[in-house]
Amino acid sequence: MQTQYIYSASRVNTLVQYLLTMTDINRLLVAAPGDDLESALKETYLAPYVLQTTNGDIAEAIETTLIEAKVLLRQIAPQSEMLRVLWVQFDIHNLRVFSKAVALKKGFADIEAFVSARGIYEPSELFEYAEQGTLSALQSGWQEAFDVAVRYATAGEINRIDAEFDQLFFGTASRIANAHKDRFIQSYVKAVIDLYNIKARLRVSAHDQIALTPEFAAGGTIAIERMDTKEAALQAIEQLGGAVFWKTALAQFASTGNTTHIDARADEYLLQLAKDASADMFSSASLVLYYLQTRQAAANVRTIVVGKNSGMSEAAIRSNLRLAYVNN
Repeated sequence: MQTQYIYSASRVNTLVQYLLTMTDINRLLVAAPGDDLESALKETYLAPYVLQTTNGDIAEAIETTLIEAKVLLRQIAPQSEMLRVLWVQFDIHNLRVFSKAVALKKGFADIEAFVSARGIYEPSELFEYAEQGTLSALQSGWQEAFDVAVRYATAGEINRIDAEFDQLFFGTASRIANAHKDRFIQSYVKAVIDLYNIKARLRVSAHDQIALTPEFAAGGTIAIERMDTKEAALQAIEQLGGAVFWKTALAQFASTGNTTHIDARADEYLLQLAKDASADMFSSASLVLYYLQTRQAAANVRTIVVGKNSGMSEAAIRSNLRLAYVNN
C-alpha cells in the first residue's frame, strides 16, 4: 500500500505543474474581454479541453478538467473509495435540485443543465433512485432526507431544504472517513465541518436573522458551546491557521458583513492542511491536495472570466483570486 501511495503522489505532483500558473494568471488579467481573453485562455492548461467543447465553451472546459481529475484519482488512489468525501458534495447538490424538481413534477431532462457530473454517482442514475424511492440503497439515510426535502419544497420552505442536505452531506462524509480510518481524510472532513460551523455562525451574526440560523453540524473538533456568540466564532476561526492567516478576511467581514473573503481563505486553509500533510509520501494528502489545486485553478479561471466580462478592474479581480500554491 505504501509503495502505491508513492506512485500516486509522484503522479499528481507532476500533473500539478501543468495547472494554472502565475504567468498564466497575469496574462489573463491584462487580456481584453472577447477574442484576446479567449486567446489567452487557449495558452493555459485549458487549451485541449476548450477544443473538445461545443463552440469553445469555457465553463464546459473547466467542468471537464474537474471531472477528469476525479476519474484520474479514482484510478490511481490505493483506496479510492475514501476519496468519495471529495465527490459526495456534488451528489448532495444534485439531490437538492432533484427535490425541487420532484415537487414541481419535472423530469430529469428539465433539470439536467443544473446538475453536476462531479459526484460519486451518474446524475441520471441518481435521479432514478430518487424517483423510485431507493436512494438509501446507495447511502444510508439518503432516501429519508430526500423525502423530507421534497416535503419542504412542496410547502415552499426552500430555506429548510439547504439545512436538510447540509446535514446529510456532513453525516455522509463523516461516515465515509470513519469507515476507511485514514488519518488525513478524517482530519480533512473535521476541518470542513469546523469551517462550515464557524462561517454559519458569522453569517447569522452579520445578518441578525433567526431564519438564517443553521443547524450545528456534528463531527468537527469545535464544540457548539464554543461558538455561541460572534466573538467566540472569531476566536475559533483564528485557531485554524492563526490570527494573521485570517486577518484581512476578517477585516473585510467586519466592515461589510460579507463572508466572501472568509470563504476564499477557508479554501486556502484546506489547501494548507493538505500541503502540510503531503510531506508524508505515504499519506492520502497528496491526492486530496491535487484535487483542491485543480479546483482552485478552475475557480481562478472563473473569477477572471466573469470579472473581465462584467467590466471589473484588474485590481478588483485580483483581490478575489485564490492564489495559495499556484505554480510560479
